[in-house]
Amino acid sequence: MIAVRILFLSIVIIGCGGKASVTIDVLFGDPTVPGPANPPYGSEVVYPSGLRIGLIPDQGLTSSYPDPGQNPFGALRLQQYQRVGAFLPLEIAPATERVSENFLLSEYVNPTLQRGARRAFVDPETVWHVQQIRSGLGRPLVVSSSFRSPEHNRDVGGASFSRHLYGDAVDVDVDQSSADANVRGQEIFNEAQDVGVDFVLALEETSVTVGGAVRVSWVHLDDRGF
Repeated sequence: MIAVRILFLSIVIIGCGGKASVTIDVLFGDPTVPGPANPPYGSEVVYPSGLRIGLIPDQGLTSSYPDPGQNPFGALRLQQYQRVGAFLPLEIAPATERVSENFLLSEYVNPTLQRGARRAFVDPETVWHVQQIRSGLGRPLVVSSSFRSPEHNRDVGGASFSRHLYGDAVDVDVDQSSADANVRGQEIFNEAQDVGVDFVLALEETSVTVGGAVRVSWVHLDDRGF
């Protein structure tokens, strides 16, 4: 395996009273198979492609997360709903690098960047599952939504404890204008279940009415850990 190590300059973490050196390793070779992880996560993240990115704390963003004790599943799910404690530093993260065979980091974080934000978390297990779905179907997939900060989530009317907050949820776009939208949506749904995604939202919840016909618009999947 060939490894290329890139050391970026220190950046100021606002609100933490200091600087943090962030190291990014780009590894080329056999892909890794990531396992489940629960927040607050660790000091780095390694994607299926081998891309390794150091995470940084952001106390302001962490404190904006909902109280884990108020999660809709109660005490049994406290571990899965802890506040995210460290994030990808998008101002220096290599958005044009691959996180898996067919997907760039940018495909997961562009909505965050477009809002002018610079923090996100994208779960490697979810990235792995999206790649497995894409490989199984043999056709491109479009990630329409991934990580959302609590503020972003409120702005789009997301559930208070949406898994998008924790970086392990993805919405895969379905062209609702296409006559075969329901077939394509069902194929994504079935493939997600086949590869072991923890939760796939019922397609009735992600369908819209187009010209009098009810069609799937997106497929929500997440690796919530239960």
